[in-house]
Amino acid sequence: MTDNGLDELFHRYREACPEIEPGANFMPALWQKIDARQSFWSVFDRFGARLTTASALICLLLLALNLFFSPGALNLVPTYADALMADHSAERTDYAEAIRSAPNDVPRDIAPAR
Repeated sequence: MTDNGLDELFHRYREACPEIEPGANFMPALWQKIDARQSFWSVFDRFGARLTTASALICLLLLALNLFFSPGALNLVPTYADALMADHSAERTDYAEAIRSAPNDVPRDIAPAR
């Protein structure tokens, strides 16, 4: 493109896009145009974004409550996992101890009659 062609391009651009001089009503008019372009669905977009944020905060709150307040700290009913970790398993009962122990160590009430 030559200089004349470039000047012609700029001249056509100025004609197509005239300069807007900001006046006293420039910002209110601009906001009216922006508000007019917003559709009915933009309300749902904003609501969805707020709902997503609130859901994430609730999930984080529940996670923190789950991590910091264990059932043992609040003296609630122990869970199945707590029962498994306890030392009171089937192998530690009196009957199992009597079977494992030597005949001399068997309690009298469990010892076979002679």
